[in-house]
Amino acid sequence: MYTTTELITATIKQDIQKVTELLNQGVNVNGDGEGTTTPLMMSAAEGYMDILNLFLERNADVNIRNDAGYTALMYAAESKYLDIVNTLLDKGAVIEGRNDYGETVLMSAARNGQADLVRRLIAHGGDVSATNNIGDTALYLAVENGHIEAVQALIDNDADVNTHNMGWWTPIMMASARGDIEVMEILLSNNADVSPKNNWGGTALSEAKRSFKSIQAEELLRRAGAKE
Repeated sequence: MYTTTELITATIKQDIQKVTELLNQGVNVNGDGEGTTTPLMMSAAEGYMDILNLFLERNADVNIRNDAGYTALMYAAESKYLDIVNTLLDKGAVIEGRNDYGETVLMSAARNGQADLVRRLIAHGGDVSATNNIGDTALYLAVENGHIEAVQALIDNDADVNTHNMGWWTPIMMASARGDIEVMEILLSNNADVSPKNNWGGTALSEAKRSFKSIQAEELLRRAGAKE
């Protein structure tokens, strides 16, 4: 009797002939169901479009979650396989779920700088105000990783530039700490508040002074009204 483990192994090996054989022998395309990592998830994580399409043709459930709270869509988004993400969205993959870190697919796309995906997810109802387990929004994650286009896409879709996480770090603080002048300019042009302090007493200005572009960052913040 063939097993789901063998189907997943064949998927990892990208052996479409073996995958087809196992499916024809009656191995469940959805594995053991909710809570387990499915063959579809594995094909999404590895970027194997041909095998993923085969699973979808056999009615694979695109919305099963494993014990870590991940769906096939989440794996594809984290692995930056935009073609697979779009295929799964077209097949009805839901975007509202969260993994064990409290992150949505939109947050993952923002963190990875996938601006086109960010826009599509928002068009599908992605919540730009959602926060993960430590209070980071998609915008904060995009700023933290220096993804200018994703930052702009989120702001264009009403992301709050003055959001803060559990440590009271705001996007402008993070951009300042990074010395990311372009992102700072975007945030400041959209009314980022330079006055808040984080839980360690730091401000955007104090963080900017420690950045590798401290002179430029400090000057930019002072022009925006930042004070000692």
